[in-house]
Amino acid sequence: MPEIKQQRWKSVEYTKRQINDAGNTIRRDDATEEELDFATTVIDNWRAAHAYPLHVIYMHLRRMTGTRRDILVVERLKRLDSIIGKLKRENGMDLWRMQDLGGCRFIVPTVDEVFAFAEKYKNSRVRHEYKRTYDYINNPKPSGYRSLHLVYKFHSDTKDTYNQNMLIEIQFRTHLQHVWATALETMGLFTKQALKAGQGEEYVKRFFVLVSSLFALKEGYPVIPGTLADEKELISEIEQINNDHHLVEMLRAIRVALDHEDGKKFDKQGYYVLILNYNTHRLRIRYFLPSQIDEANTLYTQIESNRRATGIDAVLVRAASFGVLKAAYPNYFADIGEFVDLVEEYLR
Repeated sequence: MPEIKQQRWKSVEYTKRQINDAGNTIRRDDATEEELDFATTVIDNWRAAHAYPLHVIYMHLRRMTGTRRDILVVERLKRLDSIIGKLKRENGMDLWRMQDLGGCRFIVPTVDEVFAFAEKYKNSRVRHEYKRTYDYINNPKPSGYRSLHLVYKFHSDTKDTYNQNMLIEIQFRTHLQHVWATALETMGLFTKQALKAGQGEEYVKRFFVLVSSLFALKEGYPVIPGTLADEKELISEIEQINNDHHLVEMLRAIRVALDHEDGKKFDKQGYYVLILNYNTHRLRIRYFLPSQIDEANTLYTQIESNRRATGIDAVLVRAASFGVLKAAYPNYFADIGEFVDLVEEYLR
């Protein structure tokens, strides 16, 4: 009988104080290279240790979908650059209590299903401690971001190793909200602007805010603060920005040559490291079996530690198949045609 490989999960190797000190070191302008290296090692271990709690919640969400093929569920560990950016932006943020080091995306067709499935999860038999809800659908972010987030502190009766304030964020969003969010990420990746964090050119940010308001009206929910709940007025302002800066054309021009052979070869459940080269606009995919989380995380860390010098970005994701992965992370495949089509339909 063949040996079944067991998944090797990282555990926390540092104290709460060391973890928070690492976050504070990253913020310091006078930190030495040696201090930064150690801080990065601590951050990477703390993030990697979230893989097991994240996976437990991911599997629960997968079971909730039943036989539905129109629901996407993926899990991801937060990119190191995103962690560092958040620590620098939010001075009061302790790394120990950062709530989205591990995150799940649960993507459904309608807003009604967003709230229904979120409620279903909250009422299910989970041991984890419910912490808070962020309703960015009824109260959208000024950036235009719309989604419903639940935050839980992981708890296990059998693996006490992970009962250490490990917070997991579940993002429930509609397909339309997802199309908007991934288009924003794509633009941010290729223009090297942290648009998700509210940074970047004002006209680019305004363009996405206006489109998000159009989508909100389409779904029958509040528009983004600072915009009018009037479709014609929104379209008129979008047209003006696009005429001045040709953003729709820019989005259409963003293309990545995807190695389709990789997708066919690894179209199965497991861990995928998506490696995006900004300079060549090429995407490489490395696949790892579910039991190879340690190897996947090692590669992820190596790429991230050299990304500034190489112009390479990466994300580590677990998905049920390559098809699910591509649908949930279209920003890494520049698959933003649907967003552009929707905008152009409004403009017509």
